[in-house]
Amino acid sequence: MHSKPSSPTVFGRGTVRTCLRGSRNSIVLVALARPHVKNAFNNDVYEDLIEILHWTSRDPSVAAVVLTGSGSYFSSGADLKGGTFEPEPRGRQTIHKPAGRFMMSVIAYPKILAAAVNGPAVGIATTTLMHCDLVYCSPTATFWAPFTRLALVPELCSSATFMATMGLSKANELLLMGKKIDALTAVQWNLCSQIVRGVDVSGDPFHRESLANKMCRELDERLLSLPSGERTAEYFVQMVKGSRRTQLEKICREELHKLDERFDTGQVSEAASALKIGSQAKANRSRL
Repeated sequence: MHSKPSSPTVFGRGTVRTCLRGSRNSIVLVALARPHVKNAFNNDVYEDLIEILHWTSRDPSVAAVVLTGSGSYFSSGADLKGGTFEPEPRGRQTIHKPAGRFMMSVIAYPKILAAAVNGPAVGIATTTLMHCDLVYCSPTATFWAPFTRLALVPELCSSATFMATMGLSKANELLLMGKKIDALTAVQWNLCSQIVRGVDVSGDPFHRESLANKMCRELDERLLSLPSGERTAEYFVQMVKGSRRTQLEKICREELHKLDERFDTGQVSEAASALKIGSQAKANRSRL
């Protein structure tokens, strides 16, 4: 007997929308819902995603989470206009902030975490993909990790996962040189497993023919609807991820410590100022 898919609902602080998919409603489709800022990550987004990951990891009826974006973007990364690069009190460690806690939640997630990259993915939207069990993208997707231009450091274990996934030279094309790549290159470099064509382009992540819904159907038909498929999936994911979780958590902490050092020395603020990010943010706030 097939369950009726649920209607999309606003979750938590209103930065994401969720619905249930699959023949047993065991897939939670999560759509970033800030299209007016290209689904940029701010503290509310991090907190909402942390809550979703914690809830679904403990709910026995959930077998998978599929993350996607609303509108034309998957996500433009950190919200640079939301005070991200304003000075913080010394000693306030990033690992305890929403961004750091989100990273650790992603690393520890024990079930299927998949991404339907419907458009451009920037910064943390790209580094998160390295922790997803499946990544599909649309032909319009692009991938960009512009950390060096902001005097940042690799994040979410990308100092290790990028090299392990695509080799040192290609990893440095993305991380060190800040190169933006297209969907075909992303598949060739193993960031994504496939480009899905013929998807709806309206920007509605819950459209029947959206990339996210197609991914949900494939997950359900090929895996979760099999006899004991949901439990089998959990075994597989935990066996593959469990062996490297401790190592990735250590790497993530080291990266966040290096990031704090760059913030404390003022290097990030200087880079943001040179790119006029801070002044642009203040101008935006003064108009509110």
